[in-house]
Amino acid sequence: MLGCFQPPHKCIDNVIHSCAGPRLRQECFEIMEARGIDLSNGEAITTRGYCLPSPYIIHTCYVSVLEQAEILPANADGSKRVALCGISTGLFAFPISLAAQIAVDTVSAWVAHNEDTSITDVVFVTFAGGDYEVYDSLFAQIRQPWQLQDDQDVPMNTVQIEGGKLAVARQWLEAADTIVISAGAGFSAADGLDYTSKALFKKHFPTFIEMGLETMYSAIGFGFPSEEDKWAYYFTNIDMVRSWPSWDLYECLVPWLKASGKDVHIRTSNADGLFLANGWAEERISTPQGRYSVLQCLAKCRPDSTFGTMKFYEEALPFLDSKTQRLTDSSKVPRCRNCGGEMMLCVRGGDWFNDTPFRDGEKRWRKFRHGLLANGKQAVVLELGVGMNTPGVLRWPNEDLARRGESKVKLVRLGMGPSAMVPDDLEERGLAVSVEGDIKLAVPWILKDT
Repeated sequence: MLGCFQPPHKCIDNVIHSCAGPRLRQECFEIMEARGIDLSNGEAITTRGYCLPSPYIIHTCYVSVLEQAEILPANADGSKRVALCGISTGLFAFPISLAAQIAVDTVSAWVAHNEDTSITDVVFVTFAGGDYEVYDSLFAQIRQPWQLQDDQDVPMNTVQIEGGKLAVARQWLEAADTIVISAGAGFSAADGLDYTSKALFKKHFPTFIEMGLETMYSAIGFGFPSEEDKWAYYFTNIDMVRSWPSWDLYECLVPWLKASGKDVHIRTSNADGLFLANGWAEERISTPQGRYSVLQCLAKCRPDSTFGTMKFYEEALPFLDSKTQRLTDSSKVPRCRNCGGEMMLCVRGGDWFNDTPFRDGEKRWRKFRHGLLANGKQAVVLELGVGMNTPGVLRWPNEDLARRGESKVKLVRLGMGPSAMVPDDLEERGLAVSVEGDIKLAVPWILKDT
């Protein structure tokens, strides 16, 4: 129950304990200390789920998960879902075909002998490549009422999600007079613009793979062979974002904020400009890390050596070969109009960053933050997909706001994995709630009817 104590070990124990947080291990320790004996084969014990997107974790030696789940309370809508992980099929190399057959046969037999079960859904979790296909083949041999459902083919509004933490988040937003939207890379990633996705990179930047790039994240700070190659990549990136079919999350959140009647400021570390592109007003946003819509002189020859990206992009686009993804005219490489030197996207990538275009936004944010702390009204910081790469930009300041807000400022943190955790002191005081899960599902649910 205590999990694996080898940090780099990629076993299911480590995955669960890492995502659930340290309080799970503490509860497991207290249970085992009180018992004084290990679990025997077939025995199961239930603990809280903590930061997992599940209220409970069932710890068992192999066979008693369903029996233990049977005695747990159902969700508010009457559903009861059990997720079964493949045990030892990863690091310990137990054959997935055999493991899946055992799992499906065992669950089928249990359901056949427990027709009145309160369990409504059994989810077989597929982690590794190829696992899904194995289960798909097995499910094809099972008659109704068993069905295999691919979440990718299910419309967002038909997927049911629930949970006490989501309900708390919704209540806080409804009661708030002031809202701070704090958006990180995970928010755009939830809408498909995932900088860590190899598949996305392969689809949109296939010719850049030969340079050693695998993801858009790997291109940050990358030393391109030439200025032509560098700007071919950046202009291809801009072209991809401009031709993106739709931004479902932004199209859900921005209209809701506009119609809410609440005092709102959006603060984002994302340089993609998607809040502005989806109708948010410039005077109600701050972007401390810069934006792709602005280019700057790399040498910072003058404070005003910053220029709009679009004119350079439009001039270069006819010379951006769609097959090779390369600039065919070197004269279309952006050059500083004041000194003729190299240019770069105006983003915080080093001490060369010129923050001049974004200082007004920082002034607006400081004024908004001061008013938020001074007016005594209810406020919520809705943090969306903020990770741990640069916690001093959004994450820690958000926690500081909740601590300084004299119980008037609440923090709602949505994310995946350990980055969704909130500090214990804030959670225990009822000032913060962690929602771990798919932001694209959680945000519409939280905003509904508020």
